[in-house]
Amino acid sequence: MAQNLTSPQATAMSGFSVFTNSALSFVLNPAGLTKIYDWNIGLTGYYQSNAGTKMLSFGIAKRISENQSVAFMYSPGSKIELLFPSNITIKSGDLILNVEFDKKIDFSSNYGLGWALRLNDKLKIGISSNYINQTFSETRYNIQPTDSLPHISIGTLEYKSAILRTKLALLYEIDKKLTLGVSFENFDMKLNDEIPNEFKEYKLKNEPKVKLSSGLKTENFKLGFEISSQTELLTGFEFVPVENLFLRSGFYTNLKNFSTFSIGAGFKTGMFQFDIAYFKNLSKIWNDNKLTQDEFAQNPIKDVEFNPFIKDRLSLSVSIDGAGWYEKSLRIKEVEIEDEIFPHLIGQFEKRKIGYIEVENISRKKINAKVDFELSSYIDIEAEPDEFSIKPGETKRIAILVSPGAGKFENPERSKVDIKLKIIATKQIPDEVKKFKISLRGKNDWNGKVEDLIFFVKFDSPEITSFARKVIWEKKDTIEKVEPILKKFYQAKFLFDELSKQIIYVSDPSLSIDKVQYPDETLKLHTGDCDDLVVLYASLLGSVGIDVAFVDVKAMRKSDESHVYILFDSGIEPKFANLITENEKKYVVLKNKHGLETVWIPIETTLVRDGFEKAWEIGADEFFNDFEVNLGYAKGKARIILIQK
Repeated sequence: MAQNLTSPQATAMSGFSVFTNSALSFVLNPAGLTKIYDWNIGLTGYYQSNAGTKMLSFGIAKRISENQSVAFMYSPGSKIELLFPSNITIKSGDLILNVEFDKKIDFSSNYGLGWALRLNDKLKIGISSNYINQTFSETRYNIQPTDSLPHISIGTLEYKSAILRTKLALLYEIDKKLTLGVSFENFDMKLNDEIPNEFKEYKLKNEPKVKLSSGLKTENFKLGFEISSQTELLTGFEFVPVENLFLRSGFYTNLKNFSTFSIGAGFKTGMFQFDIAYFKNLSKIWNDNKLTQDEFAQNPIKDVEFNPFIKDRLSLSVSIDGAGWYEKSLRIKEVEIEDEIFPHLIGQFEKRKIGYIEVENISRKKINAKVDFELSSYIDIEAEPDEFSIKPGETKRIAILVSPGAGKFENPERSKVDIKLKIIATKQIPDEVKKFKISLRGKNDWNGKVEDLIFFVKFDSPEITSFARKVIWEKKDTIEKVEPILKKFYQAKFLFDELSKQIIYVSDPSLSIDKVQYPDETLKLHTGDCDDLVVLYASLLGSVGIDVAFVDVKAMRKSDESHVYILFDSGIEPKFANLITENEKKYVVLKNKHGLETVWIPIETTLVRDGFEKAWEIGADEFFNDFEVNLGYAKGKARIILIQK
C-alpha cells in the first residue's frame, strides 16, 4: 500500500510521499532523503487498544556527500499476527473430546535501507529495500487408541520465508511550490522459501505497481495527492497556523473495501520535532476480532505495515535534525529593502530592484553560496545573483529583485507580506535565516510621483478602446471634412466632450500618498479626482494614437497643494497653429517623439463637466502662469513628463 505508519507525519497526511524528508519516512519515498541537511534520527511508538503501547521503529539518515544520502530503519513493531483457530470433536464411546489446533501466520518487516541521489536542483532519485519475514505455523495432533481413553499427542510445525522488497522513486521539483513524484514498487527477491504448497495462498502478495504523486506547497500549507496502478487514492493536507506548529489530516481508499482516515499534529523546537497522529481504519474487516480464512482470502496482505487488518492506533514520534550542529560559514550582515511595494510599479516590469543584502563568508574556505526566499504568492522575490562564489572573509552585496507572482493584485487595501530569507552554503543547509515583513500596497495605491502615473495608463484596455472607437465612429463624418492636419485635434476634442457627459470630477488636492483609479474603473464609476481624470483622458488619447504628456506642478498656487493636468500633441506644425487659435498663449510648441516641433494643447481635466473649450482655456492659462509668469520650470516646481505608447 502507499501509506506508511512508521512516521506520524505520513500517518496523519495521506499523499505525503513528495514531502518525505526524515529517517522515519524514507521508505515512503527514498528520494526524499536528499532533503536531509546533515543527519536525522527518529523514534516512533504507538498505542493500540488490543496491544497496548509498543515501539514501532527507529531510523537514522545521513548525508554522505553534497548529493547523496543514506538511511537505515529498525522496526520491531512493524508486524502483524493472524490466528485461525479450529476445533475438532473426537468421540470414543461415550466420551467426547474437543481438541483445538491453531494455524498462525506472522508477517514482519523489521529492517529497511535507503539511498538517494540528487541529480540536479530539480530531479532526485532514491532506492529503498525492506527485509520481510513470513512465518507459518500450525498445530498438528495424533490419536493413538488405548483400552481406556485415547492418547492424543500435539505438535507444532513451522515454516519460514524471507524476501527483499525494493522500491525505486523519483522526485521532480517544477518550482518551489509544485513537486511531482513517481515510484515503482513491490519488486521482490526471494532469500529463502520453506513454505509448503498448502500455505501458498497465505503468503505476502507480490503485485508490482506504479504510483504517481504530486505536492503543492505554500508558506503555510501543503497539499498531497497520490494515485496508483492498484486503484489506490490518497489525499491529505498540512496547515501551519503559527510558526513551528503543524496540523494534518488525510484520507486513503483502495476503491474496493479498505479506507482509512487520519488526523495529527506536529511541533518543532530547535533541533527537535514531535509528531502525533491518530489513525482510523474505516473498513469492516476484523472489527469483531475474529478472522476467518475466507475473509483473509478475500483481503490478502500486500504490505506488512499497512493493510486491511491494521487496528486503530495513536502514534507518537520524536526526531532530531542534526543541522543544528552544522558549522555555519555564512552570515547576513545587512538587509535593506523598501518598506512598501506598490503593485503599479512592479506590475509593469519583469523584475525591479527593491533593495539588497550583504553576505559575509566567516569560514576559512571558498564557498558556493545560495540565496533563497519564501513568501506569499502575490509577488516573487529573488536575489541577483541567487548563486555565487564567496572567498574567506569576503562580503558580497546582492541585489533583491521583485516581480509579479502567480496571484493577481486584487487586494484593495494594504497588506503585510511575510518574507523568509535563507543563506545556504554548499551542503544546502541554511547558515542563517532572517524573517521580515514588507507592506504590499493595494492595487489602486499610488506613491504620489507623477511620473509613475503612467503605470495606471492603459492604452489597450478593452473598455478604453471600445469607448474611443464608439466616439470616433459617431463623429467620423465631421472628422472626414476637416483638414487632415486637424484630425488629432478634433479627435481629442470629441473624446473630451463625450467624457463631459458621463464623468463628474470630485476634488482631492492631495497628491502625497493617494489612490488612483484605473481608466476602466473611472468609466464604470462615472467619477474621479484630478489624477483619475488625467489617467483616463491620457488612456483615451493614446488609444487613438495621440501622444500625451503630464504637467506636474508642485505648490505653485498654495503652499500645500500640488496639481497635474494634460498636454496632448495635436500634430499641427507651428506655422498652421492659427487654424485652431490666434492666441499664442493657448498652446505650447514642443518636439514630438520624432524630433519635430508640433503644437501641444494644455487641458485641465478637472473641468470635464464644462467641456473641451473651457478645459483648454483654463489649462492654457495655468500653463502660462506656471511656466512663464512664475518660472516654475526654472525653480524646479513645474515639469513636463512625456508619455509614449
